[in-house]
Amino acid sequence: MGWDMDKSLRKGILQIFDVDASPEDVFSFYLKKIGGREGSLDMDPKGLKPGTSSQVWYEIEYYEDKELTDYYIEQDEMHPGKWMKQKLTENRKPYKPGKWIIEAKFNWYYKEKNNDLTEFYIIIHDESFDYEGKKYKTSTEIQIQVTTRKSEIAMQEEFEEKMDKQGEELSHSFKSKPPTEKDLGIPIYPGAKFNADASAGMSLDNDYKMYIYLTIDPLSKVVKFYEQKLKRKAEEPTKGHFLIPLKGKMPMSDEEISIEPNTMLVVKQRRSLPLRKLLKRISKNLNVFILRWERLSQIKNSLRTEKLL
Repeated sequence: MGWDMDKSLRKGILQIFDVDASPEDVFSFYLKKIGGREGSLDMDPKGLKPGTSSQVWYEIEYYEDKELTDYYIEQDEMHPGKWMKQKLTENRKPYKPGKWIIEAKFNWYYKEKNNDLTEFYIIIHDESFDYEGKKYKTSTEIQIQVTTRKSEIAMQEEFEEKMDKQGEELSHSFKSKPPTEKDLGIPIYPGAKFNADASAGMSLDNDYKMYIYLTIDPLSKVVKFYEQKLKRKAEEPTKGHFLIPLKGKMPMSDEEISIEPNTMLVVKQRRSLPLRKLLKRISKNLNVFILRWERLSQIKNSLRTEKLL
């Protein structure tokens, strides 16, 4: 069923029954019990109000006329269509004139009070024919499937809880073992303070890591320090935001330093500047890499709101 791969699945039930009754009789039984309209669902079940159900729909698949005639499957193998029609005629009443059911499905939804969505399936399948032994015995398999999937709100809450937990663990790791100049491969600006919580929050998706440092020194002084130490000229793609590539070239460098005003992290200093080194994994898939770069740009932009008092 693939249920183990469905992260939205809260619970799933599958029951299978075999009965000595025709698909026509089984279908008629369920139609009488739960009703339904022929066709397929014509609405978005997510739009249901909590505590309400959708219309029950059903679909019927009949044996095609060709299936009930003889024809060669291969040069020396004949499909026993006439024999099948004879057995159906002798043992079962057609649901419609000349039409016997090979499979039928009922389907409907129920919106739980917590906004989870439960889907119901009843699948009726003809198991009467033993083609290899050329035997017939009226038999029907009934599958009953009930799946409840979490609401979008529940999924978002679970995701946020997971991210919070990962952030706490990563922050603890950063605090217990802050990155050294050897780890970073560059000098740390004198007097700069490493912010483990912000670094963890910016590094959660594992596409790259951010190491965020704060200093009260002027922006120009920090930029000049790294230009001298790295012997590279800083670029200013937007006013007040400086980038120095460490590996590769801008704007698609593998690693870089970003020096910019701190407009997000609340600290006691009157002015502060974050210094970030980004270690990104380069993907061979260009489309994926571009998306990651765009997401990175959005994070950078989110840091520039207003100056701290």
